[in-house]
Amino acid sequence: MGEGKKMRELRFRSGEIIIKEGEINDTAYILKSGIVEVRKKTRKGEVKLAELQAESIFGEMGLIEDSPRTASVVAKTEVVVDEIKREDFAEILEEKAKFVIPIMKTLLERLRQTNELVAQLEDRLRIEHVGKIPGDIPEIHIEGITDESKKVLLNKKMKIKKFPFKIGRETTQKSHDIFIDNDLYLPDSPPFNVSRNHMSINYLNGKFYVLDRGSSLGTIVNGTKIGGGVSSFKANLKKGENIIILGSETSPFKFKIII
Repeated sequence: MGEGKKMRELRFRSGEIIIKEGEINDTAYILKSGIVEVRKKTRKGEVKLAELQAESIFGEMGLIEDSPRTASVVAKTEVVVDEIKREDFAEILEEKAKFVIPIMKTLLERLRQTNELVAQLEDRLRIEHVGKIPGDIPEIHIEGITDESKKVLLNKKMKIKKFPFKIGRETTQKSHDIFIDNDLYLPDSPPFNVSRNHMSINYLNGKFYVLDRGSSLGTIVNGTKIGGGVSSFKANLKKGENIIILGSETSPFKFKIII
């Protein structure tokens, strides 16, 4: 990048607004440390959609669109971020921008529509209002059940320390494909059970849950299928042992999640 085009480090105190819903600007942020909350206004008040931890990116729509922000982002703890503006992003993309940006615009528009749907559903379900801070997060572990799932975890039980914890298929392009983003990669082979971005384990308002991230065959959580053509994409996890299968019932990627 050219002179003066480097990302700028910013710091925010707990409670400070980093992005305000409805505002228009051309900035995205890379979260270096701390925790932020994503909040959205509904008819029944403000609801919390997500908590993001270090290494997350937020505000990315501002790099592509001139539309108002769809949600607010507020520092839950002391936060350090790297700020990147649209002109910096365009310079990074260089000649490839004219090919990449139309694709990203389409994807971001779909994401915008999904966010609106999530807010409507959360409004109906009447989740907890913002302001109730959950206590310490309970410990949650994942371990393999089948030989293949045990192998990918090196025959050990893994403690999950960040949320969302994203799982997907390992590919040869993962190092430079901007649309692949996982914390755990599964070495699947044809016919594939696992999609590139398959599912995630999430924590919000004191509860753990699984989200299917648009996988082809879906995810089975304690015997119930989500995603993969089913209208539901979310399944809550219970205290104790939970069984998840990525793909069909005969998938070799079967795990136990213990809360």
